[in-house]
Amino acid sequence: MKYFTLIFLSVFYILTCSSQAKYNSLCWKISGNGLKENSYLYGTFHTADKRVFDFKDGVEDAFLNADIYAMELNMDSIDKGRMLAAMVMDSNKTLKTLLTPNDYELVNQFFIDSIGMSLFLFNKMQPFITTQMIATKDLKAEKENALDLYWFTKAKNLGKELVGLETVNEQLNTFKSIPVEKQAIELVNAIKDYGKTDEVNMEKLISVYQSGDLDQLMKIVQQQSQSSAIDQEDFNEKFLFKRNVNMADRVVKYLNKGSVFMAVGAAHLPGENGVIELLRAKGYIVEAF
Repeated sequence: MKYFTLIFLSVFYILTCSSQAKYNSLCWKISGNGLKENSYLYGTFHTADKRVFDFKDGVEDAFLNADIYAMELNMDSIDKGRMLAAMVMDSNKTLKTLLTPNDYELVNQFFIDSIGMSLFLFNKMQPFITTQMIATKDLKAEKENALDLYWFTKAKNLGKELVGLETVNEQLNTFKSIPVEKQAIELVNAIKDYGKTDEVNMEKLISVYQSGDLDQLMKIVQQQSQSSAIDQEDFNEKFLFKRNVNMADRVVKYLNKGSVFMAVGAAHLPGENGVIELLRAKGYIVEAF
């Protein structure tokens, strides 16, 4: 699986590497630049596998002591009807028209055998929706909520101020900016690649996520992109860099307001265009916690 696996899961798996990781933590402390209180940046992974809830010492205290919880999307602000409408393709396009008869049957049979639903139910949906289902099917569901939803629910129950750093339309428009024809190619490739030994292995994925080695994340994002139907530079700009800038810009006013616990997909943290470096460029001290 390629791009959609990477984005929805914030994919991590280990590659042999002897160098010292530069971004080697899931949790980062934000201080300096006139802040009266420390804030924290946490890289999330959208899974309910219980192992990702094994937090380092101090992480839950940092969350509990924060006044504000900042996330990619504030779930309370989502208009579900509008969101579902945005996931539907233009009236003249369906999966049946986008895929060859053989490819359609391949994907349909996979859905019937592995997910227990006919592809007909998703015939009008943007192909990235069906690709997401393939990407997430093997993730364990040992907790009531995935990690990002766990933090959100807990923050809401504690009465913290809830802040969304992106809007639903912004996220959906990012995916919709990829032509559905290319989305369809990625869908078929996800089926053909599923289960191959060189594809993402969930055990390795969890292992690297727990290690906090974010440098490996960036390597795999770039390697996976080389065989994708989607241009690598275009992907980086739309799915990572532009969104990183928005998140870093928008969280600043809340950092000046009180202690913030900012939780976003871990793929957004590392690299020269990642949220860590963008906050450092604004004058903040951002260090592994």
